[in-house]
Amino acid sequence: MDDLSHLHFADRVQFIETKLGTEAWITVYEYTETDQEKIAHFSALTTVDDVERSLSQTQWDLLIGNGGPGFCFYGGGDWKYLPTGGDEAPIEALVHVRDFHGLRPDYMEISEQFRLFFNLYDDRKSGKLVAFEENGDEVEVVRSSPKKIQILAKYLRDYLAAREMVLLIFCEIDRWNVKDLEELGIEEAAEEDRKEDLTYSWWVSSKTPVGDKKTYARMIAKKVVHGTPGYRPSSLWGREDREYEQFTIGVDDAGRRVMFTCDEEELANHFGKNAGAPHYLTPVFFRKSVLNKYYSDPKYSVRDGILFCGGFWSLRMDNNHTDYVIVFLGDLGHLAHAEQLYWKSFNVAPDGDLSDVAFRRGMLGEWADAEEPALVFKSTYQRFREKWSQVNGWDLFKDLASEDHHFWQALHVPGDGNQREFDDQIMALSKVMVERLNDRGVSKFITLEPNDKSIAKLEKYLEYIGYPGRVEFGTFLRYLNGLRSGPAHVKGDSYRKAAVHFRVDEMGMSGAFGAMLNSASIHLSRLLEFAAPETSAGQAGS
Repeated sequence: MDDLSHLHFADRVQFIETKLGTEAWITVYEYTETDQEKIAHFSALTTVDDVERSLSQTQWDLLIGNGGPGFCFYGGGDWKYLPTGGDEAPIEALVHVRDFHGLRPDYMEISEQFRLFFNLYDDRKSGKLVAFEENGDEVEVVRSSPKKIQILAKYLRDYLAAREMVLLIFCEIDRWNVKDLEELGIEEAAEEDRKEDLTYSWWVSSKTPVGDKKTYARMIAKKVVHGTPGYRPSSLWGREDREYEQFTIGVDDAGRRVMFTCDEEELANHFGKNAGAPHYLTPVFFRKSVLNKYYSDPKYSVRDGILFCGGFWSLRMDNNHTDYVIVFLGDLGHLAHAEQLYWKSFNVAPDGDLSDVAFRRGMLGEWADAEEPALVFKSTYQRFREKWSQVNGWDLFKDLASEDHHFWQALHVPGDGNQREFDDQIMALSKVMVERLNDRGVSKFITLEPNDKSIAKLEKYLEYIGYPGRVEFGTFLRYLNGLRSGPAHVKGDSYRKAAVHFRVDEMGMSGAFGAMLNSASIHLSRLLEFAAPETSAGQAGS
């Protein structure tokens, strides 16, 4: 850009007229400086009725650092407290620049009303404010650094609409040149313009040099950003804004899928609603892999018969079925639309019935233990640890380290043919069954050899207490550790021998791992029954 265009702000005029306030991320504060330019952006909220007054001048309505509570003083000593400053104009700060006069570091913060309106989480390490959508997904709403703050336009515009206010974006740009106007071949100039939602002015002169900079130019601008057109408060997850997907609930005589909406307002119930329509409790079938997303993200919790996303939502489901995950049609309608779309991509035609566990619980109102191998193992493992500690006063298995907790969260029966998923689950099972063995606890009761590892120590302890299943349990753990050598290292003889022992090729990865979980549950139950029976008053090994 040539000197004339630079000092006449040709680029900035175009940007302010066409782009400022229309970006996906709107800058509400900025202060940057280079050798040839200094840019300051600030912003404030005002009422729609105040726009005309504000745009009648380019002067900022609120200076950086102002906008906190203050007073307005009148003649005769009267005064009035104003929550947004000492000016009766309806100007409200969106960004507060906190200055502690050098006694503490300065910092900036977004208006409390804005943060509370969207219940934003302050991730101070990253300088971001985060919102949570209805399905529990995180959305970055505010990005901040010492030099710039930006807000996601959709959230800012929704907030403006909810408040029935507008945002004023203030700009001040200084530019300079080491040459004077005569050397540059430029004349002193100035310009003002006023449009519907914009006012700006600029001038260039050599009459006020700054240091070695002989030519100085300044632009001041103000632009209005409006709220979301047609905004309604109900758009914050209101039912009237919900979308409902159709799911496969059957197959017709021609083999075509029969689909129906998951909107419970269109479904039948036990009280005569929508007679002839599919029932709320119509089972909908999904591939097991639908749960992989939830296993891999710690914000979700997959439990026996239910899926949780923090405190945002939960979904009843039959995850005790051997081949599928089954959800009632009406329950799917309680999911956010994005989540419905995800589940729909795993939807298959009905194939059989609910699991016996789900039928007894949901239809007969009976108590029924889980039967799916991973659910059974988790329940057994947790009960084992609790009862063992109660009776013996120490833990046979230590808690997972916080950074390893995802192994427990994600423990499940993998799909067939997925070597990576199988390796991950072997690693998870080995973590809780081998790596977390309490070496120090068992070592109190046995004589150690220099090369004794965790499994050898456990075997000696089980021999010490006279447990008859010690050989079988030790063998199971050794082969499990051998399978783990595959994910952890190059798959060698130990892995191949363990794969043969667990009949991985014969049963498939899914079947073999399910059988391993069942074996682990049986070993733990038998050991608990022997060493820490609920009726025992003593301590194993004492």
